[in-house]
Amino acid sequence: MRSFNQTALVAFACAAILSLTSGSVSAEEDSEILETGEGIEPENEWLTAEAHKVEQNVRRNLISIDWAIANNTDSDVVLTWLHEQQTYTYNGDYYSGVTVFDPETETRYHPLMDQAGDCVCAGNTSGRFFNQVVAGGYSPYWSLFSTPSDVETLTLEVPGFEPIEDIPID
Repeated sequence: MRSFNQTALVAFACAAILSLTSGSVSAEEDSEILETGEGIEPENEWLTAEAHKVEQNVRRNLISIDWAIANNTDSDVVLTWLHEQQTYTYNGDYYSGVTVFDPETETRYHPLMDQAGDCVCAGNTSGRFFNQVVAGGYSPYWSLFSTPSDVETLTLEVPGFEPIEDIPID
């Protein structure tokens, strides 16, 4: 039997999943971009990581961040390099690579892990990993974090991209 906290976590994660469209999205379907981070590796220097939406549960101890990889070129881009870097896994020596950082306390938070040891996020283990980004579009993702209730801003860190700083937590 699930506890109340497990049920609340599942409901909050499901709401995050349902807030995203499936697959790569064209520019005409843009959602509000809070902040961005440019690609810093040779395989992604023409891509941008974007923070789109932040939601916090009523108890203010869970934060869901909708983020995306945007393709500003005129060609589709395959993202296999992101999958190969163990970005979404907790297996072996890896932790999920997408993190948030609280600059006030200098604390880094990793996405929550489910009972099977998988990241509670859009990723290869959740079936929500998109292998490509269409030209001029973006591929949406989300990550769920447990943070203190008094966090006011966070920095989203996506491997291979500049940190996305000063994301407001409402």
